[in-house]
Amino acid sequence: MARPGYLSIYADERTQTIFDEFTKIKGISKSTALTEMMDTYMLAQDEELYIELKKKSLNVDYVRDILLQREDTTPINDYIIMKLGTAYTLNGDELNGEETVKAYIKAVKQHGYSWFSTISLHSGMADAKIKFYKNAISNGETVKILFVIGMGINEIRYSATITDIESKREEFECPGNPDTIPEEFGTDETGKIWIKLTDLQEENTIRADMLKFRKGNGSVKRAITKSQFHFGYAYIG
Repeated sequence: MARPGYLSIYADERTQTIFDEFTKIKGISKSTALTEMMDTYMLAQDEELYIELKKKSLNVDYVRDILLQREDTTPINDYIIMKLGTAYTLNGDELNGEETVKAYIKAVKQHGYSWFSTISLHSGMADAKIKFYKNAISNGETVKILFVIGMGINEIRYSATITDIESKREEFECPGNPDTIPEEFGTDETGKIWIKLTDLQEENTIRADMLKFRKGNGSVKRAITKSQFHFGYAYIG
């Protein structure tokens, strides 16, 4: 089996000898020269296909969406939005998005609220956003989070009211009562963002195609379908 990252190319001995001497004189490594040759060939054959495959390889859509959310310091947003993927219990069992929400619904019914955590934003939430949401909550305004179910569905299925929110750059333990965390995840769970949830229920009014990101005015539906988007801020466009 070929080694990963290695490519065997056969050429006549004369051409190979010239190539070896050429790269040596130019001070270019053979791998660099061959990479440039492959890039040039693909561009010449089908530029559009090459660029599309290059974007896919570099995960450009994902990077763009992450940058848009990271750069979004505008405090005013209608909703926080979270796409749920696979979660793991204390026992190592997998929970899909629906199963995860059901665990939190059970905890909310038992305690009246539940602390939800995520590490989806590398540096946590911006201080300006934390301040805005806390002020809105203290002023009696309703702050909502929308949960998107992935697994090929990629649609908003649940929503909840946020009554408190905390975030740091590094992971930390629950800032409130850890007993309100679903028992599936345990009281020692850590996260970079902690959100206190109430009124967690099915959402039948708001759809993903109704929402846009304030930063860049991008489509939420496209982001949750085409990239690895997990956490951000959106408004009804």
